[in-house]
Amino acid sequence: MNKKGFVLVETIVTAVFVLGLFAFIIANILPLIGDYDRMRDYDSIESIYDAHLIKKMILKSDEARTVNLVKFPSGQDYYIFQGTDICLYLSNKNYCKKLLSRDYLDVKKIIITNFNTSALKSKASSFERATAEYIKYMPKYNNAPLQDYTYQRRIIVQFNDGRFANVELLLEASSGGDTC
Repeated sequence: MNKKGFVLVETIVTAVFVLGLFAFIIANILPLIGDYDRMRDYDSIESIYDAHLIKKMILKSDEARTVNLVKFPSGQDYYIFQGTDICLYLSNKNYCKKLLSRDYLDVKKIIITNFNTSALKSKASSFERATAEYIKYMPKYNNAPLQDYTYQRRIIVQFNDGRFANVELLLEASSGGDTC
């Protein structure tokens, strides 16, 4: 007749079950939210297209300037260009400055690195947090099928709105051509 103890046990069991269910849901949803933020800011179609425009601009510069830009001294794995600094190394400086300006692509930083990003990944901690996270997120890329290109580089672009993108920069030293 006295069911107060049974109701209390039943309520506790139900509360533990519901709390466990909520904990399971939260533990599985929070990483998805983080992945969504990353997917929104990393390698979106718009960002890749914008990075491709920068790549085309670099490859359209005269061949000697482009080779000087992508030829790293021994021991160096990357160059970092803030804002429009890269324009100093290109033939068409005015076009470059306009393209990278806040009115068009709104570029914060351009990093030119080796095609295979393993060396860059090992130095990721030396970059600011947002850039380091993107570098860790990127694949290493394999340069095995690229023997035809003397300079095999990758362009990483950070935009002022927090987006990141990367595209390959392949240059044949003899022709200055690119792959599209």
